Amino acid sequence: MTSARRATALSRPELQRLERLAKAAGTTPARILKSVLRDGFEYTEWLVRQVNEGDADLKAGRVLSTQEVLAQIERQRASRGRRSAAA
Repeated sequence: MTSARRATALSRPELQRLERLAKAAGTTPARILKSVLRDGFEYTEWLVRQVNEGDADLKAGRVLSTQEVLAQIERQRASRGRRSAAA
């Protein structure tokens, strides 16, 4: 066996966790296994939750245009500038 390939045995609870994670990610356990082995279950689960939350926001229309984001940043910069001048 080469160093790039290693045998990894998952316990039954880990296999079940992998199956749930794959389902949440809309993929197969075999496809998401590489991410889990590289990044760990916790990070991969967090990432899938974040992506799913972002997708839900898009579907619900909770988005800002680039112009809206830039205007918001500019307002924050201006506000911080006023606070600095007042101090």
